[in-house]
This record gives sequence, C-alpha cells and structure tokens, in this order.
Amino acid sequence: MLNNAGRREFFVGTRRHRRLECLFSSCLIAALMMSPVPVVFAQSAATVSGQVEGAQPIPAALGLSGSYGRLKDDRNGFLGTTRWHQETLSGETRLGGFQLGLSASHNWSRKELDEHILTSGPDAGGRVLGGTTKSRSNAFLASAGRHFGSVYIGGFIGYGQGETDEFRQGEGVTASWERDFHTRTIGVNVSTLLDIGEGWYLAPGAQYIRFKSVSDATVDSLGNLVDREENLLVRGRLGGEVGYQTLLGELVATAGLRPYVVHDFVLFRDYTDETAADLTGFLTFAGEQFTAGIEVSTELGRKETDSVSGRLFVGVKF
Repeated sequence: MLNNAGRREFFVGTRRHRRLECLFSSCLIAALMMSPVPVVFAQSAATVSGQVEGAQPIPAALGLSGSYGRLKDDRNGFLGTTRWHQETLSGETRLGGFQLGLSASHNWSRKELDEHILTSGPDAGGRVLGGTTKSRSNAFLASAGRHFGSVYIGGFIGYGQGETDEFRQGEGVTASWERDFHTRTIGVNVSTLLDIGEGWYLAPGAQYIRFKSVSDATVDSLGNLVDREENLLVRGRLGGEVGYQTLLGELVATAGLRPYVVHDFVLFRDYTDETAADLTGFLTFAGEQFTAGIEVSTELGRKETDSVSGRLFVGVKF
C-alpha cells in the first residue's frame, strides 16, 4: 500500500502493524484453558463437590495435564495458523468448607503467518509480510469456592508472564523484534448439580471472566517503534455439563458434553463476533486414588476463526 509520500507500506513492526497473532495464541489460551475445575474428575466443580457431599472428604488432590490446540484465523484479512501446547500442574484441597485450588502452567505457541494482501478492515489493501510469531509464558491461577445449599459459587484470579519473538520477511524486507508481556485474569463462576436418574446428571453453570494483556514497547530490527499494547477481553459463558456415569469393575467411567454459549461484552483485539459457542466432549476413568481422562474442545459460530484442542490429564487423591 502506498502512503502519502508515495512509498510502499508493509505491515511488519511499525506502529500500524496489528499484532493480533502474538497475544491470542499464548495469553488468552493460557487464561481460558486454566479454568478453576477440580483435578479429581473431568467434571465441573459442582459435579465433583456434589458427588463427595456426605461422603468422606478428599483432603487433597494433585493433577497433571497436557493440552494441544490449533487455531486458524483471518481476522481483518490476516491469514495464519497458530499451534500451541500447554502443560499444567494443579492441586486442590478443602479447608473449612471451602474448596481451594492452585494451578501453574507453561504455555508455548507458534503462528505461521502467510504473506498476503489485507482484504478487509481499516488497512485493506496493505501487504502483510509472511513470517512466524513464537510465544512462551508461565501462568498461575488460584481459585476458591464453596456450596450454599445445592449451589456452588467460586472465584479465581490469575497472573501470567512471558515473551514473544516475531519475524517477518517478504519482497526484500526483513524485520524481527522481541517483547515481554504479562496478563491478569479474574472471574467468578456459579453452578449446581442435578441428578436426573439412571446414571445421568446435569450441571448447569455460568462464568464471568475478565482478561487483560499488556505488551511492552520495543524497537524492531529496522529501527521502527513497536508501541506498548493493551488488550482486554470481558467474557460471559452460560451452559453447563451433561454426563453419564457407570461402573467398569472398580472404576467409575464418566462420559459427557459441556456446551456453553459465549458472549464477549468487550471484544479482544480484531474480533468481530460477540457471540459464539464452546463444545467439549470428555471421557474419564476414576478409581479410589486416581483419575485419568481425555477431552476434546472446539469453538463454533465465529466467522473468522476455527479452533480445536485436546487435553490429556491424570490426577491422584490423597
């Protein structure tokens, strides 16, 4: 694209470069994947707590999970694919009627950005150089909640810190830059457990989350300033879990779905869809002292993004 001086303008590390690719792939994924769900089972907090109500309490539980995902997007005409993985260590205990949890995760992502001409958005017609964006971060999430009758109410707060490395190349132009970022997450959730008989249950729930990311200013290899950047997401989720449990020998097997309607009250940078849906399917096997399982998630209803992820987890009860 030609600017007022007649020079061809590329989108690399300048002020006008829209750095949507670095933050979603690492910061937002880390915050939303580290939801305050007990490690004992795959189900929601209400399901787990409801199952152990009246039984011998579980003093503590420790869980380890590995997640992998892929995101394709063309927001504002950008074309690229992000692949990410996350390793999480989480623990849970009960204290004075409260259910307390703490998670620590390591997150990594890589986005391959295709060289192309922007087809939409305020910078339509500008050329985006191809390249890669790599992000690494560590994040922590603390949660607490308790039952009030049959209703479970909880809250969570998180913090993450990391760095991104970006590289752009095309038509004789090469640019690279590094920058640090940090994230803050806060939210609340409410849910309940309904036994509908013959091994089936429902766990309706709602969640509110506020996620903010801040990237430091830096200078790219061409000497251009990359401005400090702040991004905010305010999201509500309404839905729950439906599942079926049965005994397989000495193991409790649970299979189910978690459908949620998602509404973004404040859109993350370059998003255009305020409302979408999350769908997760899971299968869990739980013994007296351990649990293990798998879940697969996808996001539906967004015109400019396509994502899918999977998670394997194991947990030990003490």
